[in-house]
Amino acid sequence: MQPNHNDAAMVPVNLGKLMKKLHSFADPVLEKYGLSRIHVHYLVFLHGCHQNLNAKELSDHLGVDKANTSRALNELLKRNLVLRTTDESKQQILELSKEGAIIAQELKETNKMEMDKLLSVLTTEERITLREILRKISQTL
Repeated sequence: MQPNHNDAAMVPVNLGKLMKKLHSFADPVLEKYGLSRIHVHYLVFLHGCHQNLNAKELSDHLGVDKANTSRALNELLKRNLVLRTTDESKQQILELSKEGAIIAQELKETNKMEMDKLLSVLTTEERITLREILRKISQTL
């Protein structure tokens, strides 16, 4: 029996293909700067972050293992793409350096361009519906 491609069993397969494609969007920028995919979420999140975060809070916001966060941040700190400073309460906080901000902006622009291409098959109404569905699912994670 051939699988019914409308079947719910195909959802993980389709999501897997989509995730592979989404992760590949950053590859040209990462290659240009000698970075890996592990760094994308940290750079992009810190670029749009308007609050002071330490490594634990960053890890919590991204839903990422603290050990992975530590490894990624150590590499970004070593390359001066992320800076660790101390706030008034003596808490260590993370922020992007100027170069880190440039790379994060480039990643965001590349992602937007590629997402626009990917979603061009959807109507405006379908895009809104997709965004709402993804938001709803994400809130349960």
